Amino acid sequence: MSGETLLLRPICEADLDAVRKLQADSFAALAGDTHSPAQIAAHVALIMAPDYVGELLSNNILVAEAPDGALVATAGWCRVPDDPAAARLRKVFVAPDRAGQGLGRRMCEAAEDAARAAGFRRFRVRANANAEIFYAKLGYRPVERGEMPTAAGVALPTVIMVKG
Repeated sequence: MSGETLLLRPICEADLDAVRKLQADSFAALAGDTHSPAQIAAHVALIMAPDYVGELLSNNILVAEAPDGALVATAGWCRVPDDPAAARLRKVFVAPDRAGQGLGRRMCEAAEDAARAAGFRRFRVRANANAEIFYAKLGYRPVERGEMPTAAGVALPTVIMVKG
């Protein structure tokens, strides 16, 4: 990534298959230290489910596009229904070969900036357990631990984190 210029732009319908593959590959490769194989498979199944496309298109998702056209990261935000001053960070994923290079931070900052431009001043995220340390480094603090149910009947450990 050194010296490479990435284009950050809103997701479009033509990106959907590539985004889902990126997100599934990212979780499968980067969550293994914290999540079981069954949890990884269940999360990948969520990403590949038909209704996931609607989530991607309705959550202000930004994609990072490399000069060769490859999509290498995503992040977005949405409103928090029970807290009108807060935006929820969504769908933060980085291609496995780009992890640890600052791209996740850049994507989160871009999503937060977009939410700020829409009037939001506080942020929250439902982080998968493997991402808690990442978000803590961005200034998020844990406020609630829980689980996200999946269609496969496998619960994914999560933590609600807030910033601002």
